[in-house]
Amino acid sequence: MKLNCTTQLNRYLILFILSLFISACADDDNLDQPAEIVPFYSDYFLDITWLASSGKGVEEQYVFLQPLILQKIAVAVSRDGIMQIINLGTGDYDHEIELNATISAGIGGNEDIWLVATRDAYVIAIDARKRRQLWKTRVSSEVLARPVIYQGAVIIRSIDGKIASLDIKSGKIRWQYQRAIPDLTLRGTSEPVIARDRIFAGLADGRLIALSPENGDVVWDVALTVPSGRSEIQRLVDIDGDAELYGRVLYAASFQGRVAAIDVDRGQFLWARDFSTHTGIIVDDKVLYSSDENGHIWALDRMNGATIWKQEKLAHRSLTRPTIIGDYLAVGDFEGYVHLLSRYDGHFIARYQLGQYDKLGWELGTGIIVPPIVKGKDRLVVVTRGGILYSLALRKRDDDF
Repeated sequence: MKLNCTTQLNRYLILFILSLFISACADDDNLDQPAEIVPFYSDYFLDITWLASSGKGVEEQYVFLQPLILQKIAVAVSRDGIMQIINLGTGDYDHEIELNATISAGIGGNEDIWLVATRDAYVIAIDARKRRQLWKTRVSSEVLARPVIYQGAVIIRSIDGKIASLDIKSGKIRWQYQRAIPDLTLRGTSEPVIARDRIFAGLADGRLIALSPENGDVVWDVALTVPSGRSEIQRLVDIDGDAELYGRVLYAASFQGRVAAIDVDRGQFLWARDFSTHTGIIVDDKVLYSSDENGHIWALDRMNGATIWKQEKLAHRSLTRPTIIGDYLAVGDFEGYVHLLSRYDGHFIARYQLGQYDKLGWELGTGIIVPPIVKGKDRLVVVTRGGILYSLALRKRDDDF
């Protein structure tokens, strides 16, 4: 986990010093070593169906380059601005587009338009049919969350606290909402949730807001978490992980704060409990799942927040947010392991370690920070820090594969 300071001149030096300070001076949990991987027997296993390179990865940088998974293709982008179109069935390369930019966020969009953001604060739209640049717009600052399409607009969040709406055809800025951000924040921003004619966003000061997509007016504004403590580090309460909407209830969680359910029509809490995560949450019809700051995976009752189960055997392994795939949860970790767990009690189902390979065939360990992406009933697409995309299939040991 890295930190981001709003003072640009000394930003990277401060990041480095603070990361050392947190490692040395925070609570005892931060001194714990990652849990060792313990073997287990299962009737299921994960199998690689193909792998493909998207180009230069993020390596040790905290940048989420999510691929866009469509019906037949995956659209991936490298850190140095090479967009690759990959056949989802075979892993073969279909096309390549050079963007001539350093990319700062994953790809948003749909079958018609693809959207990327750059480190120097541009949003670029690609015509998916003609596979060429449609427009390029300068925004107020770097964008770390992938752009989201809503009707005729592109909604983006920048690290200076702004949420903006861009015209999808021209890229012209339609409106901007601005909120002051704390002096010290986690490096990252959650992706806006857009539904029920509202834009829902978690902010760096621990507040949740609902905006009108038409003009950016605030519909409601509530505090998920109130900063506390004497130091700036203790007062970090960013909502960096993605929230989820189920019906008319928004579920969200913050770092060093709470996880809660909010009625989006009234902007009122239905329940809340202490919780700390920077990876976000995911829900099904009955349960909320999340990996907390200590690497514990939780299943909470969606109706009241009560604990259903907790898996602690992946402690301090820098887990991604869980992904639901059928009856299971998939998470990645800092060593490139993909873990599959039961949604119902958290026991392990399958595991596979991904990695890069050098010219001699030796595997080079690489981590995972982007949550695994589901494709179909039993397939996952996983991207590593090194920029390698893997297609994984869940198999049963008596299958004829």
